[in-house]
Amino acid sequence: MTALEIKEYIFEHDKIPFVLESIGCSNIVYHDTRDYYSCSNAVGGDCNNPAAINIKNNKYLNYRNYTRGVSYDDGEDIISLVQYNRNTDFAGAMKYLHKLFGLKNLYQKDRKVEKKDDSWFIFSKYKTRHKKRDIVDFNPLEEGVLLDFAPYIHIDLFREGIIKKTIRKFELGYSYQWKRTVFPVRYWADGTLMGYNARSSVPNCSLFGIAKYFITPGMRKDINLYGLWENKDDIKKAGYIVVFEAEKSVLKRDSRNDSTCVALEGHVMSDEQVRVILGTGVQEVIIAMDKDVPLAEVWNMCEKFYGLRKVSYIYDKWDILGDKDSPADLPNKLYNFMFKWRIPYTEKEHKKYIEKLKK
Repeated sequence: MTALEIKEYIFEHDKIPFVLESIGCSNIVYHDTRDYYSCSNAVGGDCNNPAAINIKNNKYLNYRNYTRGVSYDDGEDIISLVQYNRNTDFAGAMKYLHKLFGLKNLYQKDRKVEKKDDSWFIFSKYKTRHKKRDIVDFNPLEEGVLLDFAPYIHIDLFREGIIKKTIRKFELGYSYQWKRTVFPVRYWADGTLMGYNARSSVPNCSLFGIAKYFITPGMRKDINLYGLWENKDDIKKAGYIVVFEAEKSVLKRDSRNDSTCVALEGHVMSDEQVRVILGTGVQEVIIAMDKDVPLAEVWNMCEKFYGLRKVSYIYDKWDILGDKDSPADLPNKLYNFMFKWRIPYTEKEHKKYIEKLKK
């Protein structure tokens, strides 16, 4: 079954309480007026709150965890909840649910492939040498997909300055079959492989219906910081941490012998990511978002550390960066210049931010 099919199965057979109980949740109560279940977290977490988790009684099975900052809006569902409580990845959660109900796990082997529009077939000779092969996009959960990884990156990324030592350190790979550079994402605390972010090397890939990035389904980016596992020792030694948007910025800085950086894998910082950064024990947090991120969003991130740590941000007041560039895209000399003249987030900026919120 696919993820949607197994959620429909759980809903249609009224198995939500059974799944919740199987993963250690307790105090399970159905609320018929609003059609949802509530329960407490599994033992070892916030198990004393009987309504910590709310899960909707519909085929999507979205849930909200009030004690752990998980919202319906993040697209979290019962599979994500199984992942969290079973300490596994998306494939492991799917395997667990199939086994729990005695279902045959067809998720990997017999997955149906949708036919693509004609533009795919125009492009097929560039996509693969096997003309009779169905054209589908990269999915790291498919059996055998990871077998053709080589310990290299696409030439375009190499030209951008990502060098061999960084490729080895972050275990980057390239899939010739799927024409994607693959970034393994490891959990900040113990190095557990959470999933992959695979970047297409096909020029103008969106014109052919190919997503530029493919992220392992169900991977919780909001509980992790890319690069912290690999860079933790250097960050601790330096006493500061630089927070970028994307993995590529971390890789570029590492290639320039700067291992003090992590990435949000987006431009929204979660409460859990704040907690992790504070837990590193650094004296200063430096926010370094891409140029197209509004200053108000940068200030919002700074606010999360204001009064707790020294916090500053890199801001392009000299108009050095391109419209969507990261500070890490700059040559080392220019980056060091911007880093040196980073702006401290002081009481003055704090008051400006508060005034902006009032308007």
